[in-house]
Amino acid sequence: MKNKPVKKSAKTGKLKAERPNYIKFSDVSRVFMEETGYMLADYSVALGYFKSAKGSKPEIFGSGVLVHKGNHFGVLTAHHCVDNPDADFRFGSFGGDKLLLVLKRSHFIALPPEILIRHAFGIPKENKMEPDLAFIEILPSPQLGSIMAISSFWSLDKNPLKVEQEFGKIEMPFTVVGFPGVYHQKKAEGKNTRQIIKHMAYFYSIGPKSVRARDGWDYIEAKNWYGRNHELPDSFKGVSGGPVWGLQIKKDKNDGHLSLKKFSLIGIAFLQVRRSKKTLHVRAHFIKSIYDFAWRCLPGTPLERK
Repeated sequence: MKNKPVKKSAKTGKLKAERPNYIKFSDVSRVFMEETGYMLADYSVALGYFKSAKGSKPEIFGSGVLVHKGNHFGVLTAHHCVDNPDADFRFGSFGGDKLLLVLKRSHFIALPPEILIRHAFGIPKENKMEPDLAFIEILPSPQLGSIMAISSFWSLDKNPLKVEQEFGKIEMPFTVVGFPGVYHQKKAEGKNTRQIIKHMAYFYSIGPKSVRARDGWDYIEAKNWYGRNHELPDSFKGVSGGPVWGLQIKKDKNDGHLSLKKFSLIGIAFLQVRRSKKTLHVRAHFIKSIYDFAWRCLPGTPLERK
């Protein structure tokens, strides 16, 4: 949020920093949330595949975000979305299924397996369910060009310390974005089946205990309260792999109008944790993990280990 300017103390005449002017989320309008979600949809993708050989039955199974690191372009998502032994989707073989990406404004593109490389950044440990991060690299191809013409790729060639300073401090707002499975619908149109999905954004602020670090990875948790009149999905299944965005929101001093001053990718969601009957947390990889730690073993990046 926007900070108040530094002022002089009336008693000492010395400069002092005032308390940051943070906006309560009760003051954030639905219109602002919808506008922000629409803007961030430029980077979002739903992950899916065609179940039948003729490609008439699309199946959506997760979320992701378009990113690039150096000359590597692709989708950052949760590892379990693209490596699930119980799923029907066969990834990364010449005889496998085509990966379906649903882009903004319902554009979709099918990617043949021969132009995809799956990088397993974080393979979940059975007892901890973390880390859980993967990168689907899309090799130079006409399909990659088509995606670039429709959507945008977020650059991860940034200093994670600077990103943390601008978007990762306590009380700063953030949003978890994705495609919750509870809103998926299928509509038959003749011999074809149309999949209807919703791109949703859920808003939070970073609390004193929201961020944790373990084994070189860092994590952030978004706390959801299922009290009276809540508008949360019963489950966040389908949001796995979706992006977490840090926000800088500006409030006009005259009319109180809110505007999105700046935003940055700060995480990837991968796990929902039920804390109580009314509390459910969404866990995500945080800034250090997605900008630095995960990429250290990927050939061709500035952070390749020697």
